[in-house]
Amino acid sequence: MTDPAKDPESPNVLFICCDHLRSDWLGVNGHPIVMTPQIDELAYEGRSFTQAFSEVPVCVPARRIMMTGRGRYGIHMNHNVDGQPFTEGPKLAEVMTAAGYQTFASGKLHTCPQRNRIGFEDVRLNEEGRRQGGMLKDDYEAFLDDHGYGHLAYSHGLGNNQYGLRMSPLPEPFTTTHWTAQRAMEFIDRRDPTRPFFLHVSFDKPHPPITPPESYYDLYRDVTFPEPARGDWVDAKLPVSVRRKQLHNNFDDWRDHPLMIQQSLRGFAALITHIDSMVGVLLGHLREHGLLDNTSIIFTSDHGDHLFDHGNLAKGDFFRGSTNVPFIVRPSRPWARAAGFAFSEADTTTPVGHQDIMPTLLDLCGLQIPESVEGQSLVPTLLGESAAFRPYTCGNCGTAFGVSDGRTKYQWFGDEDLHFLFDLQNDPNDLHDLSTDPAWQDALGRQQQRLIDWLTANDDPHALDGRLNPIPADANLDLARATSSWNNRGRH
Repeated sequence: MTDPAKDPESPNVLFICCDHLRSDWLGVNGHPIVMTPQIDELAYEGRSFTQAFSEVPVCVPARRIMMTGRGRYGIHMNHNVDGQPFTEGPKLAEVMTAAGYQTFASGKLHTCPQRNRIGFEDVRLNEEGRRQGGMLKDDYEAFLDDHGYGHLAYSHGLGNNQYGLRMSPLPEPFTTTHWTAQRAMEFIDRRDPTRPFFLHVSFDKPHPPITPPESYYDLYRDVTFPEPARGDWVDAKLPVSVRRKQLHNNFDDWRDHPLMIQQSLRGFAALITHIDSMVGVLLGHLREHGLLDNTSIIFTSDHGDHLFDHGNLAKGDFFRGSTNVPFIVRPSRPWARAAGFAFSEADTTTPVGHQDIMPTLLDLCGLQIPESVEGQSLVPTLLGESAAFRPYTCGNCGTAFGVSDGRTKYQWFGDEDLHFLFDLQNDPNDLHDLSTDPAWQDALGRQQQRLIDWLTANDDPHALDGRLNPIPADANLDLARATSSWNNRGRH
């Protein structure tokens, strides 16, 4: 059908994205403490891809990949650049809108300019206090001002990239998590019932600052979280870019304050459970309107957070905490019945990436996938045709390059010529570097060749004459600690 929006059987689409949520911090993906029953249920009704790979694991490029279906080189960005115009296209919302879908987004978009709707008919925007290109106030800030809470928004005193814990100074209904879900539910209430919808719900949490409502922190107040992972390679092979992040985030101080680390982990878990609760409220709202069964859903995150693993914080490389994101596909019930989709255990090997979100959603809706899209639809994989999916996914963030085939992961730091190889199936926490193990040299060579081929195909100078070509970079460690990005209020 050329116009699915005129077909009453066409599925609605709900695309949920979090910020800084790593895959293994969901209950369904094995976390022993964090409670995420609503998100877990989505996985039970669909498929959780546990080897999902953020190709550029920082906010801005990751979101561009999601919205264009293009990889790192297709979006012309491998690190956060707030001021780069979002010209790549066609974009997911543009295609859905052109097909006749009602399209709406609530929460964080992180586009340029900030009021660029990237094809959505309407947006309710939360930009976490960033004000660029003449925007004086986002929709969330306007909401707080209208209700007399604007003066409390940042009174917790933490910066947007800072660890540590403070309780939210705002009542729970005025937090960004609640606000984002509420705006989505208002859209559902006011939608045109004669057309299907594409709804993007983009939570800015659990991204720091770690400021959960106290009622959610109370769920974890007396819990002791497991010690962060520490690889056997850390002392002898710590990349200089990781050391820079340690200094940038004052990790040397954190090591002397184990209580602060525990409080950060508890607060992070509280933010996740808060999101989970609002996902449950949103799904219940769809059910009350009779829309949930005929809604296809994808749940993911732009990237993860190291959360002190290997002495590391934040994101920006291809160790597990940074790059391994949740990726749950729950197709609509009518589509599942018609296509013969069989509910099954999690997919633990397919190397899916953010570039696969756009083609998967379009395929589930029966819409044509633009030629510019580099990712692949997961529909054949959902139907058991796993051989149809590409064998590996590549990524690049700053000086770090990564290749995953779902069974092994190779990471190369192109500034220092440091090589890492990890067994994803038996060592998910990247504890044992296998790059010098004689038994793993074939796997290492195979992954290196894949990276060389990818770099060469994209004219990247890090590949030269069929070899990896290291290019030194100045990590500027002397200034790393003196240029903390913790409190970024007032920046443009």
